[in-house]
Amino acid sequence: MRGISTVLVVFFVIGSAVAGPAAGLVGSADAEPSVEVIVDGSSVADGGRHETNGNDRITVDAAVNGSAPEGTTLEEVVVRPHFDPGNNTVRVIVTDTAGAVNSTEFTVYKDSDPPHVFLTEPYETRPWYDITDGNVTGTNHTLSGELLDDSEVDRITVTHEVGDYRNVVAQSDPGENVSVPLELGYTPAVDGTNRLRIDVSDEFGNTRTYRFSIDATDGESPSISTGPLPNETANNRVSLTGTVTDDVWVASAEVTVESLNNNESTKTTTLVDREYNTTTDGRTLEFEEDVFTLYPGTYRVTVNATDVAGNSTSESYTVERIPSEELDRSPNVTVDRDRTVVTGPETLFLSGSSFEGVTRRLVVETRDATGETLDYQVVYSGDGREQVEFDREVTIGEELTTVIVRATGPDGTEVTERFRVNGSSREAFVDEVEPDGEVSHPTVSVTHLQDERPGTASSSLTVRRAPAGATVTAPPADGPATVAGTANVTLSELDLSVASETDLTGTVVVRDRDAGGLAAPPDADSAGTVSIQHSVDSEQVDELGMTVEVDRSYLDAHGFDPADLSVYRESSGNWSELDTTLVSTDDGARYRVESPGLSVFALAQTAPENATDGTGGGDDEPDEDNETDGDEETDGGTADIFVTNVTVNRTEAEVNESVMVNATLRNEGDATGTYTATLHTRHGLNRTFVAEEAVEVPPGEERTARFTTQFDQPGNHTASVNGTQAGPVVVSEGGGLLSVFSFIPLRLVGLLLGGVVGLLVVLTLVRFVLRRVGDDGSEAGG
Repeated sequence: MRGISTVLVVFFVIGSAVAGPAAGLVGSADAEPSVEVIVDGSSVADGGRHETNGNDRITVDAAVNGSAPEGTTLEEVVVRPHFDPGNNTVRVIVTDTAGAVNSTEFTVYKDSDPPHVFLTEPYETRPWYDITDGNVTGTNHTLSGELLDDSEVDRITVTHEVGDYRNVVAQSDPGENVSVPLELGYTPAVDGTNRLRIDVSDEFGNTRTYRFSIDATDGESPSISTGPLPNETANNRVSLTGTVTDDVWVASAEVTVESLNNNESTKTTTLVDREYNTTTDGRTLEFEEDVFTLYPGTYRVTVNATDVAGNSTSESYTVERIPSEELDRSPNVTVDRDRTVVTGPETLFLSGSSFEGVTRRLVVETRDATGETLDYQVVYSGDGREQVEFDREVTIGEELTTVIVRATGPDGTEVTERFRVNGSSREAFVDEVEPDGEVSHPTVSVTHLQDERPGTASSSLTVRRAPAGATVTAPPADGPATVAGTANVTLSELDLSVASETDLTGTVVVRDRDAGGLAAPPDADSAGTVSIQHSVDSEQVDELGMTVEVDRSYLDAHGFDPADLSVYRESSGNWSELDTTLVSTDDGARYRVESPGLSVFALAQTAPENATDGTGGGDDEPDEDNETDGDEETDGGTADIFVTNVTVNRTEAEVNESVMVNATLRNEGDATGTYTATLHTRHGLNRTFVAEEAVEVPPGEERTARFTTQFDQPGNHTASVNGTQAGPVVVSEGGGLLSVFSFIPLRLVGLLLGGVVGLLVVLTLVRFVLRRVGDDGSEAGG
């Protein structure tokens, strides 16, 4: 017999013999038998390796060599295994009756040990040991570590719980490392510590679980960074912009303006005052505040910030108000066109303020079509204020009524704002009129600021009453020659179109390569940047045009070809290439750019792979709203999400009474996207961030973002979600019995009170009669 079949068990082994050569052939006695070893369905060669964690089937196929002498058969198949966790050597020896021998040796690795994890962030732990509890400063961290296993790690899951918050992140085929963003809860302010669990499994199903906790504390004071302020100015007002950051939570911040010449009292404005919570990122606060410098002299501007642990930081700056040839302290008057509404045929709710200059007297007057005065109210009369706000009801006629707001400056000059309303149609701002001598609108001003940073130039931009649909241009004809510019890069012109009548204040910063660290899209080289910080909601901006000029020798020195440069716009962390036209190269490179909004712009060479043609989506940054517009691209399409309507559940409320605000979000794109809805409230000129909510909206559908807020001051308030407004909400002081029944007519209240008094009288008489009857009965019984 030339072949034998044998079965040996190593875990589970099957052996067999295959017939030798055909009869009549003469062969060599030294011809080795053939051997093939198959483990779990896969062939293993001599010196090979196989990994397992269980009892795999091993099949040995052996046969006499075709060159062996006739009549040769297999004599013996020997398998010599040794199996323990780890590496095991398996040897298969086959001999035939002619004395020829062949052997195969390979390794079987038995993996019964789960993977190990050791951390490198937010703190380090030892390999092969349990993960210990830790303490860190700050709340924004990354959980990073290395994965140790002799086979392949199949899956790792990180679960984070703190208070009512729970987040689970799972990664498949993570390789040898794990990295998961970790937003920790601030331990002193939450119920308990941060509880973490890591479950890690290898390809054979061996699983190990780690449980540990992390305490997060606040180890650093907040930091304050502000935009450039002029060292000296001849204007009544300068704009202070900046950012407060903390490693945990910015609890409060304020700006204090103090006149060092004692010409006016100190003024403090609260930027934010909020309690810590785990659902909102409160590590950053962006602000823009007007600083009024009404009189010549030195002003000290101080920004104070306090974090959740009580650590405080302050930064102070000085501004010198220089006298001009004609020192003008006349105020400006503005009417809030969103909050001013006709509430009835004979009632107008009027809101606005006088600001920038000094107001000695402010009056509101209404006149009917014949010129007869219907209402006359003195809002303020005194020694003078830099800002006077008004929220009040005034009487109007049923037809056209002229509304006049008149502010008197310190030298007796009057500044007037006029407009018409229609009581019967409840329409405000009908056929607006300009009094004789009034400055025509819009007005545009550009002031170059002193900026000592290398390769950097800054300016302040102010636009008053930019009309809807029209385009305003900066700089104005009677202003400086450019908006802002360094020796190499210049923003020579800016054209802005808005959706509705708008006031805008902003700071423009231009930087070239001498500044270092220029913003740029990935894989692109930036020749210069333009950053525009501004005060308007992104929905107000319809279109923006810019003219950018770059010195030709500067481009040549840095290896830039003018034809290869394009302008990119940063939006929510992403860069989009804008429509850029190279207008001329005569005295340098001159570019014309069209953009859907204000933002950070980079003039860069070589388009990044993730940049898209067109205008892109999203809001610009920096922006005080810190909002996104819902344009989100995915592999399956683009989400186009926007706010369609904002409503409040009541238009009248008492101080600190809850008001619900609902915003309807619609997605007109073809992919699901996430929209961050941000609620702000406004009272007078004070705009306050309340809350934000991220809402996922499927394509073609609507979702609702729901908020609850309160108002701590009486007056007229509005609520807006990403620029779309609701209201006004009229807030009253409340209190007292009559306030409880304020919705009941006064005559009915009188009837109710009279009925209660009458009932008390009747009950008293009945009680008296019953007592008398009882006394008479007692006497009769006696």
